[in-house]
Amino acid sequence: PQRIRNYVDLYKNRFGFEPRDVQGKLSKLISDLDEPGIVILEAPMGIGKTEASLIAAEQLAASTGRSGLFFGLPTQATSDGIFPRIVSWLNSLSNNSGDKVQIRLSHGKACLNDIFNSVASGVGIDSDENVNENNVIVNQWFSGRKTTSLDDFVVGTVDQFLLLSLKQKHLFLRHLGFSKKVVIIDEVHAYDTYMSQYLNQSVKWMGAYGVPVVLLSATLPADKRTELVLSYLEGRYSKNTKEIKNEYIKKLKTKAYPLITYTNGNNLYMEDKFEKIDDKYIKIYSLDEDDLIERLEDLLDDGGVVGIIVNTVKRGQEFAEKLSEYFGDERVLLLHSAFIATERVKKEKELLNMIGKGVMRPKRKIIIGTQVIEQSLDIDFDVLISDLAPIDLLIQRLGRLHRHTTSKQSVIRPKKHREPALYILGKNSDYDFEDGTRHVYGEYLLMRTQYFIDKKEFIAIPGDISSMVQSVYSDKEIELSEELRTLYTAYKKDDINKREDKEVRARTFRIGDPNNKRKEKSKRKEKSRRKNVGLIGWLQNSNVDSNHSDERACAQVRDSDETIEVILVQKYEEGYSIYGENMDISSLIDEPEIARKLARNTIKLPRFFSANYMIDKVIDELEKYNNKYLSAWRRISWLKGSLGIILNENNQFELSGRVFEYDDKYGIRMIDTERM
Repeated sequence: PQRIRNYVDLYKNRFGFEPRDVQGKLSKLISDLDEPGIVILEAPMGIGKTEASLIAAEQLAASTGRSGLFFGLPTQATSDGIFPRIVSWLNSLSNNSGDKVQIRLSHGKACLNDIFNSVASGVGIDSDENVNENNVIVNQWFSGRKTTSLDDFVVGTVDQFLLLSLKQKHLFLRHLGFSKKVVIIDEVHAYDTYMSQYLNQSVKWMGAYGVPVVLLSATLPADKRTELVLSYLEGRYSKNTKEIKNEYIKKLKTKAYPLITYTNGNNLYMEDKFEKIDDKYIKIYSLDEDDLIERLEDLLDDGGVVGIIVNTVKRGQEFAEKLSEYFGDERVLLLHSAFIATERVKKEKELLNMIGKGVMRPKRKIIIGTQVIEQSLDIDFDVLISDLAPIDLLIQRLGRLHRHTTSKQSVIRPKKHREPALYILGKNSDYDFEDGTRHVYGEYLLMRTQYFIDKKEFIAIPGDISSMVQSVYSDKEIELSEELRTLYTAYKKDDINKREDKEVRARTFRIGDPNNKRKEKSKRKEKSRRKNVGLIGWLQNSNVDSNHSDERACAQVRDSDETIEVILVQKYEEGYSIYGENMDISSLIDEPEIARKLARNTIKLPRFFSANYMIDKVIDELEKYNNKYLSAWRRISWLKGSLGIILNENNQFELSGRVFEYDDKYGIRMIDTERM
């Protein structure tokens, strides 16, 4: 093990630029650590957290003798988005060392990722067989779900990390793989109470192994920061949580921003002295849904690109249909998760070519999207309209407003939009929220968000980020009338009950604490402890299906509703065609490229079909349908195990007595039978 102190040259070598203030401070702190542990970097969007974390990983690997990296992100889309950047970084690293390095993209659709497949071309069990000219290669031996985590460099969804704490067979292989790595988890604010149970426990186990962990976030509530740090310290040093809390709790409640929280041995430190970042002041308006068209007319009269981010697919489709009728089809673009996967990628590219960095922007455009827009797309709106959402997510959405206006570049905007503005839909004095929004986020956080937003005329980014997030997520009481106080109490009670329920359900399938021998215990207590926690003996819980697939396991660490995914094709002549291509491929599926292309055309069915009372009936009906019309898929490796649907000439399909259709503009949606 050695320390890398010349991090300035490292930045130049890896990325072609010198570190910014926050990046440089992080590297300096890490180079001075005697016993690295957990590092949490909270900084604004666009500050270069990804690059900072990769340089940190190099430093931590060198000083602790680690030989690999796991980089975890919230979704498959964000994992795919960052994968090329990791490959580029590894190529630079490998060129310096002269050694080949092995990488793996780890999520349910990794095999359909073009860049991963291009890296893997000529793959063999012996890495010397790889004919890829780059020094970054893929080793086939690690392609199995049991061995993926043993590979050197792994990029994937955060589920792969959370699975460290799920009771499963062959869990020791996953632990072995992670024990030799540096772990980076991005967008750590994005995980709810249920997922946080697995996240905190996995962090605790990393502490027990002495694995350096780097966590990244633009907006992190103090309570979540506290849980993560305490989990790591408890795992590493077997300190009692209450004992640690008493020592560090006040420190961890800071509202400083940007902020680096880190441990050196069992000591906690926080760095909050950085060069001042110029604030972007965003004017806040409330907007009634009934006034949306009138407001858009005003916003667009001199041109501009208006972004509208809503909380549900159905709401996005309704808005798009309404606004297309009024402003014209060509003026409105819709993006959400209910498009065929390949069509969604095309729409994302269209959007990047329209309002990405350095492109010719349209004169007038309305872009409607769901949460997919706030996650990973490097796009820039002149003005933003958003459904009310928890404050941290609103701030994420603001990251797409005037995104490309910086000290080094500027977008030419209509005079009316030279100052950034946010219009919020769904606020009201009664705190009675739209049904879809209430279902997705819960009333308590929405009420607290609206309460603190209403006190602001402007939001300063990044200046207000931490204070707003900490205020909304704190337990501090808010001043309300007696009537609203009753409503607030009911919302709060419901939120507590839901969180407690999530915690209890997560603990059912979660492994226990590490058996850390460094903690002194009597033999009797130690024997009792070994009996109830740790990797040994976890199968004793009869409620756990320890044999489930990776897909089932990943679903277990996410508290999301079950969904049904199908491959969608359309009827063409006597067979079927990939959507939009008008070529019968029904007799060509033995060709690997055709089968692989077909396997990409997946989509999730509307939630109606995966309701508890429907899902078994629907799957049974789909299996019978596939046995009758798509039985040939069973012998094709790319298609085996998939369910397919053939849309009729009107792009419609009837399933379990209901009809849905697929539309280029709106995606998949339920329709009334009369429209057949």
